[in-house]
Amino acid sequence: MSAAFTGGAVWRAARAAVRRRRLQTVVTGFVVLVSTATLVVALGLLAAASGPFDQAFAKQRGAHLVAAFDAAKATDTQLAATAHLPGVEAAAGPFGLAMLETELPGFGNFPPRTLATVGRADPGGDVDRVDVWAGHWPTGPGQIVLRAVPGQPPFALGSTLHPSREPALTVVGFASSVSWSADAWVAPAQLPALHPAGRQMLYRFAAHTTDTQLRSDTADLTAALPAGALTGSQPYLVLKNAAAGSTTFVPFLVMFGILGLLVAVLIVGNVVSGAVVSGFRHIGVLKALGFTPGQVVAVYLTMISVPAVAGSLLGTVLGNLLARPILSEAFAGFGSADTTVSAWVDVMALLGMPAIAVLAALLPALRARRLSATEAISAGSAPRAGRGLRIQRRLSGTRMPRSVSLGIGMAFARPARSAMTLGAVLLGVLSITASVGFTLTLDNYSRAATRRGS
Repeated sequence: MSAAFTGGAVWRAARAAVRRRRLQTVVTGFVVLVSTATLVVALGLLAAASGPFDQAFAKQRGAHLVAAFDAAKATDTQLAATAHLPGVEAAAGPFGLAMLETELPGFGNFPPRTLATVGRADPGGDVDRVDVWAGHWPTGPGQIVLRAVPGQPPFALGSTLHPSREPALTVVGFASSVSWSADAWVAPAQLPALHPAGRQMLYRFAAHTTDTQLRSDTADLTAALPAGALTGSQPYLVLKNAAAGSTTFVPFLVMFGILGLLVAVLIVGNVVSGAVVSGFRHIGVLKALGFTPGQVVAVYLTMISVPAVAGSLLGTVLGNLLARPILSEAFAGFGSADTTVSAWVDVMALLGMPAIAVLAALLPALRARRLSATEAISAGSAPRAGRGLRIQRRLSGTRMPRSVSLGIGMAFARPARSAMTLGAVLLGVLSITASVGFTLTLDNYSRAATRRGS
């Protein structure tokens, strides 16, 4: 083989094929783009649906125990010393704790609410990292941040609270806490004006997986402090069990994720293999020009890889944009507004989808590799002899229009592609039916549960 047919010749031939078949290149790239975006959303749903509470709890370093203490019975020094007890992995506090009785803007027909308000200098730390998803953390007097479901503000920022015995406070932000450690937060300098009567400590324990372990940890804290100092506690398992009751949608997310993954793979495989089969005539021409079978395969793999890589890059970006609001809406109740797609999902999409496209192109290209130049050229214009001919002959003897019988016969002439097309359509219809039915069912259930319209 001469130097004219080295790797440079393969690249030039593939680049020329990409330019000449612009429509096919654009279609391949677009299909890979859409399928990659679907893949990112599907894998993102599967990843997020695996223990959503645990993921949010780990991300925000949730507190295994939220404890309230009587400030008259335990000093701040004594409370701070509990952070060094055996079994305590990390602790935050003590924070001042006041019970603020106030009416919320827009809730005039409801009785005043009592807000457990904590004086905290910043939302970060080793325990219970509060997620400020709107506005900012209070930095001075007269400011307050309220806990609310991410993305669902109960009223506008800048609203004013008018407590019964305390000065007015301006709502400067909304935040979420996976530990539900407080209803509101203020700057520490603001707390004395709210007449605090308690202190709050947040703990993370080395042993925390069972109720027995948490009760033992709580008993150790109680024993280390004066009698009656502990006025209340909230173990995180209570929140975890409550969250488990609100995750009935998780199996459906898993189902949609798997269906989306299968549909994306089938569509890419069908389109790419069809593109290679339609180019059998070009394969024959390349062989006639002197390209070796291996170089012919390399030309087609390169030709498919160019739009596949470009489509996967754009599809990954699009998938992240589509997945984020879906995940945020689905998992907002777990106390985290920052619901992003995991990094491994993007890596899988960027590497996996081009690999699927190349594999789908490799199978028909290897089949064409074994054909001579004459056979490859003729294969591009007609099915191989013997493939579905018996069924086609029987169909031609029926009263169906000739165009219909030929079209049906082609499905049996290329059974693999027909099966892939059938699978993609079947799974697509299944996804649409399940999603619409699930949405309508949940809406009806919500109406029945809330008695709207009664």
